[in-house]
Parts: sequence; C-alpha cells; structure tokens
Amino acid sequence: MPLLWQDSQLIYGGVEDDFQQYYPNDMMASTTETHLRNLSSPDHSRETAIQPSSISPPFQINAEPPQFAVRYRWWEDEARTILMGFCVGDIKRLVRFHLYHDDNLPREILRRRNTDAVTGFLSSFLPLGDIHHLTHHDKVEKLLSRCQSNHYQPKSCDWFPVSPSIGLDMMSLVTSIDKESCQQFRIVPFEDWVHYSLGYPTPSVQWFFIQHSKLSSLLSDHLETFPNLAAEYVEIEKKLRLGNPFVHQALLQSLQTRRIIQPSPPASAHKLLSFLIIPLQNLFQNRGIIDLAAMLKKLTVLGIRFVRKYHRESDVDWIGPFDAESPLLDEVIASTSPKALAKSLTYSDSKDFTGLSLQSIAGEDHQFRSLTRNWDSLCTVVEECALAHPRCLGYLKDCVKVLYELRNYYSATALLHGIQKANPNPFDLLLPSAGAPLQNADESLLFIFDLLDSTDNYASYRNIMQDKPGLPFLTPHAREYQMHGEQELVDLFPLPDL
Repeated sequence: MPLLWQDSQLIYGGVEDDFQQYYPNDMMASTTETHLRNLSSPDHSRETAIQPSSISPPFQINAEPPQFAVRYRWWEDEARTILMGFCVGDIKRLVRFHLYHDDNLPREILRRRNTDAVTGFLSSFLPLGDIHHLTHHDKVEKLLSRCQSNHYQPKSCDWFPVSPSIGLDMMSLVTSIDKESCQQFRIVPFEDWVHYSLGYPTPSVQWFFIQHSKLSSLLSDHLETFPNLAAEYVEIEKKLRLGNPFVHQALLQSLQTRRIIQPSPPASAHKLLSFLIIPLQNLFQNRGIIDLAAMLKKLTVLGIRFVRKYHRESDVDWIGPFDAESPLLDEVIASTSPKALAKSLTYSDSKDFTGLSLQSIAGEDHQFRSLTRNWDSLCTVVEECALAHPRCLGYLKDCVKVLYELRNYYSATALLHGIQKANPNPFDLLLPSAGAPLQNADESLLFIFDLLDSTDNYASYRNIMQDKPGLPFLTPHAREYQMHGEQELVDLFPLPDL
C-alpha cells in the first residue's frame, strides 16, 4: 500500500518537452473590473466580477500584499518541479494553493508536457472514455479545472444600519456588523490567504477589504444622519479593540472621518491580518528540510484547522495567532512508514514518561498535564490529517497496530480517537478501504475495540494494560484514582522500558 504521504504516481518513460520559464506581468489592475482567478478558462481569460475599483474613504487602508522579503522564494522553483513530475496529488494541491506569481504557470508547463502524461493525470479524475476525444489543450484545461478550488463565490455586502426610530440596540447593531464581516472572511478560501501572505496579489482578499470599505461608509453615513449616537459609537469602538479587527477598523475610521475622535494613521492590511500572515510567512521562512510537496500536504491539513478556528458563528479568537506550527504534524508528515512513525512516537513518548509517578497522577502535576495536552494534540492532529487526506487512514491504522505491538497504548489510543473523530463508524477501522464489505475486515485489528471501548471506564483497555504493561492511556487511570484512591494505581508503576 502507498505510504501516508505518497500519492500514486503515473510512471511514463517518454521524453518531456523542454520548458522555458514564463512570467508575464499579471499584476492586479486598478480598474472597475477585478479579474478573479479562473484557471479553467481556455483562452486565458478570467471570470470577471464588477466591483468598486479601489478601497474608498473613509476606510483608508493599504491592502497591497504584504512584503515577504526572503532571499530565495524556494517554493516557486519547486512548483515547476512538481508540475514536471508525475504525482497528480501534488499537482492538484499546488494548483489549489497557487504558490507562484503567474496563474498561467501550470497551464504553460502542462501544455508542454507529453500528451500521454496529461491523459494519465486526467484519468485519475475522469473515465478514459471521457478523455480520448479531447485535444491536448482541452485535457490541460479539464485537468486544471478539476484541480483548482471552485468554492470562492464573491458576495457583496448587504448590511444596512437600522434607524433609531424603529428601536436601535447598539450592541445588536455591532453584532450584525460582526456577522457580516465574518461572512465576508469565510468567503475567502484558506489557500487565498496563504497566497496573499506570500506577497502575491489576491483579488478575493482585495474584495474582502472593499466590502469593509462599504461597511465603513455606511457607518459614516449613519453617524452623519444620527449624530446623537456618537457617544454610543465611541463606547462600542473601545469594546471592539479586542474583537474583530476589520469591524473595529471600519468603525474607527468612520468616527475619525466625522471628527468624533482624533484621526490616526490608517492601519495596513498586514497589521490587521498579522494574526494570520505572520504564522504563514514563518512557515515558509523556517521550513527546515521540508520540501514543497510536503508543505502542500501540511497546508491541506492546516486548511482544516483554519476553518475550525475562523468559520465559527461566534466567539472567534481574532487576537491569538493562527497555529501553523505543529511538531506533531511535522512528525506525521515526515514519517516514511507506519513502523517508522510508531517507533518515533514511542521514542519521544518514553522520554516524556520518564519520572512519571503515582503522585504525578494523583496530584495531576506539570508532567501529567503536559502528557495529557500532548495526547489531546496528537488526537487532534490525526483527526485533521484523516479529514484532509482520507487516503492516509490505512497508514494510520497500520501505525496503531505497530504501537499496540510496542505496547505504547498512550499514542495508540490518541491515534484511534483521532481517527474515530474523523470517521465515527468504528467498524470502518477494520476495513482495508472505505466501502469495503465487512467480510474483508482485518481480524488482526480487533484489539482496536478493546482500546476504544469506554465501558466501565475503559475496562477492556485496563485489562490489556494489566496483562501487557506499557505506556499508559492516562485518562482511565486518573479516573480510577478519583473513584477508588491510590490502590488502583499501585500496579501501574514502575512503568516498563519499551
């Protein structure tokens, strides 16, 4: 079976045409028509949305892409390598995140590829019968359309303030503005935020700020019409300082335009988005030994994390930075086999458990809490990986099997709980692939049910731990102590050397 991060590759021995780098000047024009990215257009044209040409007063903000001064934009060179390679999964992820200056780059390279190679790529999306009648250029366009993300649908701001004459609750007004702002934020795909963070012009982000320019204008007009609301707006501005930065900036500049508060220099988009831009830039600047193919897989997982954090209906944390760094995620991505991952986890787990004692669990000391946090983190990382890369489920199950054989129940249960969160049907854990008949179940994985069964405080797991001591799944043991006292922990120690 292919490794976790190894997509099926189409091996073709033909000679590829030489490729000459092509980078046209494709910067975002300041016209009344902003062209939205659409790689599937055969004539290189792009889907067009009529919209304001620029961000207008009172919302004064520099929405230009942030400067990302790195000596070597390594991902652009590796993007060409991926497009000349044979892994369709890598090509699909690259087109989704478009980590290159020119949107036509994939088209130019793929058109120079051998026809058989492009046909092979496209056959992973379509039946061969739907492909053979297409010209080479049509195959390229069809492939790009299948690879690119199609869920960006720009939406104009449709928020309007309520007249005080029909009963205006100021906090309800702020809530409605925040809701509109969050909807606009959710419209921009994660891959476009990545693209923008690396310094590329990104029409969807420009559109996002234009809609906040509209919000600011509406608020300014509302203040002009109802000047008696100024004091309440000032108080709301203070409350918003630790909230949605885009709504706060829209209101702040409206108050400044109406001379209600002292003007200050306009904020840059980089500053407003620093919670997202800086972590993403650091990801590329401090990449270590990771290559672009692995980075794209990591970004796909981070896309799941991004949606969970920022696509919430309420209580979005706009202050804390986006968690783009994850040593556990890096460890999973860097692994070369289930056995290698299991051994790596067991090695680090054994060090983390060194010194753990009965008193550590009884008193829930720093070491106990750290182990519990790490278990939760591994569980979450595995869930995110399983959602982002469904093909990795078999790999992860094989890793659980090795962990069980190594008696590392700590990481084994974390992986299992993460997999189960991504796919709640426990019987799927026994199947070699999704949708396989139950008679094909792998009986060697039946121990999974013993580790997952929470009946009587994971009694089945605790029986396994008693018969074959190993690194423990701590939650049941902590509960046993709370219910029955220290005598329930005596047999747990000393922990065995694995």
